[in-house]
Amino acid sequence: MTKIIFFQAHPDDLEHKCGHLMHYLATKSKKNHIIKIASLTRGEFGLPGPKYDKFKGDLLAKIRTRELFNAEKIHGILPENIDFFGYIDGFVPFNKDFVNRVAEYLKKERPDIIIAPEAIYTWYYHMDHINTGRVLFYIIHKKLINFTPILYFYTCLHPNFFFGFKKKDIKSLTYKLITCHRTQQWLLRYTMLPYRPFSRFAGRTLHGWKYAEPYRRVYFNKKYVYKNKPPLIVRIFTHFFSNLPWTKAKYPQEMLLKLKEN
Repeated sequence: MTKIIFFQAHPDDLEHKCGHLMHYLATKSKKNHIIKIASLTRGEFGLPGPKYDKFKGDLLAKIRTRELFNAEKIHGILPENIDFFGYIDGFVPFNKDFVNRVAEYLKKERPDIIIAPEAIYTWYYHMDHINTGRVLFYIIHKKLINFTPILYFYTCLHPNFFFGFKKKDIKSLTYKLITCHRTQQWLLRYTMLPYRPFSRFAGRTLHGWKYAEPYRRVYFNKKYVYKNKPPLIVRIFTHFFSNLPWTKAKYPQEMLLKLKEN
């Protein structure tokens, strides 16, 4: 029995990044898998501008949790297989307490495979995403757990693994998944614009497939660690993307001051 944990910073992160792989593993693969989702936050500040301030916080967190449950039902993943860490949207840290907490979670769950947001060579430079991937890399690299799960990153600029899917699955699965996240349509409708061309470009790497989801397998064995190094152009792009204000959460000023004080 293979246990696979998909890590995400926010409740809608996986839908058009890992949706087809998740669906295959949960419903179509002949192998027996345990699929779990670990969500660092509940996305409680994921609405744009001050006119939505009255909805932000606990109310939006409850709504987005329900949206996530509805989306994962499409894969047959039940709420009891979704774990929340309770961090605040936009404030996922990278510190000792965070490292220890995630390490303890991994010791308890002992996943065979982890799929998480790219920590270094990413086109989606949101610090919640970066720190989610970064903590998993750090824990495995520093041997803070007594086993070595296979680690894959999504939203990567330097993929080395591709999961193919059919063009018709974009409408039948991807759009169905993102439609469940009604509060996030203001953002998802824009992020879906490059989805088809990016997936089409990734599909060119696979024989017999026109579309694909790209991932980067991270190597920890010294014999293969050279495979982690990307070409120069990827490092240039990483530097460029890291300086863009990607999809920052919009906080009520009163709440922002309170969070900064804490």
